Amino acid sequence: METDNILELQHVTKTFGDLVAVDNVDFELQAGEIHAILGENGAGKSTLMNLIYGLHQPSGGSIHISGKPKIFKSPRDAIANGIGMVHQHFMLIENLTVAENIALTVAQFSSRDGKTDSIESDLKSVSQENGIPSKLSTFRYKKNDAIRLTEALSQRFGLAVDPSVLVRTLSVGLKQRVEILKALAVDARILILDEPTAVLSPQEVTDFFTILRALQSDNRSIIFISHKMKEVLEISDRITVLRHGKKVYNGKTGERSARGLAREMLGEELSEVERKQNKATTDLVLNISGLTVLGSRNETAVLDVSIQTYRGEIVGIAGVDGNGQRELAEAIMGLRPSKFGTVEILGMQPSGTKNIRRCGVGYIPEDRRTMGIITSFSIAENLMLNIMHFEHLAKHGIISQKAKNRAAMQLIDTYDIRPPFANIPAAALSGGNQQKIVLAREISPQPELLVAVNPTRGLDINAAQYVHQNLLAQRDRKKSVLLISTELDEVLQMSDRLYVMSRGKLIEATTHRENIETLGLLMMGEAATNA
Repeated sequence: METDNILELQHVTKTFGDLVAVDNVDFELQAGEIHAILGENGAGKSTLMNLIYGLHQPSGGSIHISGKPKIFKSPRDAIANGIGMVHQHFMLIENLTVAENIALTVAQFSSRDGKTDSIESDLKSVSQENGIPSKLSTFRYKKNDAIRLTEALSQRFGLAVDPSVLVRTLSVGLKQRVEILKALAVDARILILDEPTAVLSPQEVTDFFTILRALQSDNRSIIFISHKMKEVLEISDRITVLRHGKKVYNGKTGERSARGLAREMLGEELSEVERKQNKATTDLVLNISGLTVLGSRNETAVLDVSIQTYRGEIVGIAGVDGNGQRELAEAIMGLRPSKFGTVEILGMQPSGTKNIRRCGVGYIPEDRRTMGIITSFSIAENLMLNIMHFEHLAKHGIISQKAKNRAAMQLIDTYDIRPPFANIPAAALSGGNQQKIVLAREISPQPELLVAVNPTRGLDINAAQYVHQNLLAQRDRKKSVLLISTELDEVLQMSDRLYVMSRGKLIEATTHRENIETLGLLMMGEAATNA
């Protein structure tokens, strides 16, 4: 491995008004290394990556590529300097093929010299340089050319994916491969990966790490942002920790334990979440029988599902994204009609989301940005969106501003929402703090049933533990929790009974909770007959 820094940040600072998001940070990335970035939500990780990728410009300090100072006014400038970013939420066009998505990226970020050459010139360099174009000529789309480029990249880096299939038909793991191929198609030497394993099964994570090591062996450099400490320790060469916008630690992987890294992130010892054995009551809360639900494209998303939850237990459903979990949760909440079957809550079959809410049901949706918050609303306004909140505060149907802000500040303080200002728009918050708004709104009224879909996605280790403590508290209060999560470790840690959802079907898996390999196969739709 070369020791020269391919990327270097010197005394980089970024302010937004009075808020210092990145505070005098130095950072070095060496050629061919995987460098992990750890930090709490709001620690400055995303802002730092946005500075490197040209989405923001520094308020102070400088960015250097291979020793030369650079100014990135946009992502186009960053890409032209060999930097690619794979976002946590994929930036793919679902109705285009794999090759078309890659072709669009090449076309968008080709050189700006006015040439009208097709990709043929790049394909010549593909054959000469084992798959990577040596330069980006102005691109004119030809279907076969794009397919050939995609195949060349796929073969070189072991990113097997069919160039001709529509992106919408791919699994989450394959969609992630397409995102990486997009970056490689514009010859990114530096890859920024934001929570890359958040929605992958255990087997997909193993395959993904194989891909990262292949990229590393090609002397490409990777910035790996993750909240999963176990994976960071497995895949990275070095680790940098940010806290409150400042770099507080940098060292080789293995020099600090997981607990030591957590201490650096938090500035204090991490408290353990103690999960005691619990015996559920016989009081039925949720009773789903023979439920079949159609998806957005009129396909069968949930197939003949039956499940019950009782007071005093957490029932966990594990599975890879896109296997019917979202449709199941939406059917429970009355947000999606069911084709067959029934959903009973406390012995009733309430019609419509409002009446379901009145039965005492809380809901944490899987996508906070589209279903959990209204980004243009303030923090306080978002906290009041749950009917169980505003009915309590309203007098004659009107909520006073004073009462609203007082209630909001109490929740902001309790759930550590940053920055702690009730009247700023939710759009100004990091993804993790937006998630905290949803958690505060849905958990604090103490619902009889809490349907939680990926409740810790995007949360740092401290915030995730706080969520887990709240879920366990719900259980201890003899409430019922249905936990649906792509995080297998989370489901195993939290659930009293365990299911796996694959291809719309629900598989009872409590007896397999000690066998991660079997659970992973079930999540991938394999070995179901042996379960």
